[in-house]
Amino acid sequence: MLNLGWIDFSKSDRDMVLSVLRQLTEPGAVDELGIGSIRDGFSDILFPGTSTIQTRAKYLFIIPYICLELERGKKLLPRQFIEALEQSELELIDTLAVNGAVGVIGQRSRQTLRRKPSSIYWSALRTYGFISEPVTLSEYAALFHARKTASEQEKGLGKRKAKHEDDTIDDSDAGMSGAAFWRVPAAEENWRESLTIKLTLDEATYLRERITSMPGTRDSLLALVLRENRLDFTEYEEFDDINAMQSIMPPELLRDYKLARDFSRFIFGAQVRYNVIYSDGQNKLANELWSQYKEEQPTVSLADIQARLKPRASVMRFLKAYKSAIDNESELDNLVIRREKELKGAARAKLMNTELYKYDDNNVNMSSLVYRLPNVQRIIKDIFEGECNHA
Repeated sequence: MLNLGWIDFSKSDRDMVLSVLRQLTEPGAVDELGIGSIRDGFSDILFPGTSTIQTRAKYLFIIPYICLELERGKKLLPRQFIEALEQSELELIDTLAVNGAVGVIGQRSRQTLRRKPSSIYWSALRTYGFISEPVTLSEYAALFHARKTASEQEKGLGKRKAKHEDDTIDDSDAGMSGAAFWRVPAAEENWRESLTIKLTLDEATYLRERITSMPGTRDSLLALVLRENRLDFTEYEEFDDINAMQSIMPPELLRDYKLARDFSRFIFGAQVRYNVIYSDGQNKLANELWSQYKEEQPTVSLADIQARLKPRASVMRFLKAYKSAIDNESELDNLVIRREKELKGAARAKLMNTELYKYDDNNVNMSSLVYRLPNVQRIIKDIFEGECNHA
C-alpha cells in the first residue's frame, strides 16, 4: 500500500494536493463497468472543451503561439511541422516549471514526455474557436502546407507576369498569414522570454470571452461560472456542492446538472458493490458505503439519460438491470461479474480471477463521479487569477 503525505504550508498547497488526489480517484484510466460514455457525455455538456488530463489554461495560448512562429518560418512538410511543434513544447518545459509551478506538463518526464500539450488541448482549441478550421492537428499541418505551397506558386506566377509586363508585385503577401487559422491575441515577438504558466490579462479576458460567447460553450455550466464570476466554484470539494448554483441555472442547464448529479449518486452503488465483490466482503469501508447506499436508495431517470445522451444499447441494458437488481445482492453480484466479463473478457476480468488480480483497497475506484471538476476548477482559477493579478 502506498501512503502519501505532505507538509501543509498553506491553504493553496493543501488545495493543490487535494485536487491531485481527487483526480487520482476519478474513474478515467480504468472504467470497470463501462459507464465512461455517460460520464464523458455529461462532462462535455457541462464543461465543454475540457478533459481529465488538462492541467493549466496557458497551454491554450502556448500552442497557437508556437504554430504561428512555425507558420512564419520556412516551409515544412506536415510531419516536420508537427515534429517542430512538439520539440518546441519540450523546450518550454524548463521555462514553465520555474519555482515548482503547478500543472506543467512534462515536469517529471521532461524530454521523454510522450503525450504533448498540443494533443491534449487540440480539441479545446477547436471548441473555443481558437482555430478557425474544424481540423485535427495533423490535418491542420497538412492544410497549412498545401495553402502555403499554393500561395508560393501563385506568388511565382505573379513574378513571372510582372517580368513580362514590366509590372511590380508586393512581396509582403508571400506565404500564408497565421490569421487564416488562428484567432488569438497577438503575442509579443519575444513572448518566450517572459513566459510563465500564468495567463496574462489579455489571455484571461480573451479565454473568458470565447467560452461565454461561442455557440458550443455559452450555455454550459463552465460559461455560467465565468459569466456570474462564481469564485466559490473553485472551492467546491464535491460535484454535489454545485447545488449552491441551482438558483442561477437556466432550466435546460439545471436539468442537465441534476441528471448528471443523480446519475453519479445512482451509479456510485455499482462502484461500491464491485469493491465488495472483489474484496470478498473484506473491505470494511465498501461494506459501510453499501449499507448507506441501500438506505438512501438513490435513483435516476434512465429514460432521460437515454434521451439526452443516447448511450449504446449495452450500457442501457446494464443500467436497467442494475436498477432492478439493487435489492437482490446475489442477482446484483452476478450482474456486475457478467458486466466486467463482457467488457474485458474472462481472462482480464478481475472479479473472475481474484487469485491473479489480488485485491488492494487502493487499486479500484470507489469515488462518485465528479465530471472533471478538479480540472475545470484549475482552468477557471487561471482565468480569475489572470484577470485579478493584472487589475
